[in-house]
Amino acid sequence: MLNMEPGGTQMIVRSVDQGWTVVFHTAHGLLAQRIASGLEEARTLPYWFETQVAIGLHDDLHRVYEKGKRLYVTQAGAPRDFTLVPMADDGRVVETRDRIDEAFRKHSWLGVMQSTHAECLYRNACTTPEMQQMLNAEAERREAVLSQLHIQHALVQQTYDWMHFCDRLSLILGGDDVPAMHRRLEIITNNEGTRFEIWRDESDCIRVSPWPFVDESIKLTMEYRAVKRLSFADDEDLGRALKECRVELRYFLLKNDADESTGHRRTRA
Repeated sequence: MLNMEPGGTQMIVRSVDQGWTVVFHTAHGLLAQRIASGLEEARTLPYWFETQVAIGLHDDLHRVYEKGKRLYVTQAGAPRDFTLVPMADDGRVVETRDRIDEAFRKHSWLGVMQSTHAECLYRNACTTPEMQQMLNAEAERREAVLSQLHIQHALVQQTYDWMHFCDRLSLILGGDDVPAMHRRLEIITNNEGTRFEIWRDESDCIRVSPWPFVDESIKLTMEYRAVKRLSFADDEDLGRALKECRVELRYFLLKNDADESTGHRRTRA
């Protein structure tokens, strides 16, 4: 039977004067894929189309906003930002395995990328023994798949560096976390030692260095919800409020550091 209940996903949550802004992780994944589509060096990599699909789907997860449950609501009743979900949460292993298995069903390379992403997130984190056992099994599966596809580890690392870049840049933008006035924030430092940074200049324009995109500027959008309540009784209450929210758009204009212009604004959809 088709489930018509409102579906849940992890969220990027920020406090504002009238309540909370909420960005679904599925929207974050779409923004990450859009970032990937504009990269210059990465577009020449093998399996780049499949990698972009993997980037877009890497955080997709569907759960129902259930009555009496508090997966998406903190003990104080606030929407739960994804960073507040404990690394040792019981559901992480099942969710991660489901994402990886679904990716492998689409394409072996998607599975390799999703599996590598799990390795990056959880290998050195304070997770459960079950998670570490799953990561060990995934490492063996990746080895077998790469052998079948005749792919070298160097290509996996090079490609995943770009996936990681897109993921982190999308999270920074989605959380409205770009520093102001030339205070620089690391996006990632890749396996080759290149450190990518993001900041705002005096004109509030968003800058990225070194500049990785084909064009001298890139325009991006992300949907979000502004919830005008401070607390919720349970997941069902939050899900209902999010469903009734008007969808709004956050706009971003990123420009090469050599250019000077305006950068960031918000408006309603």
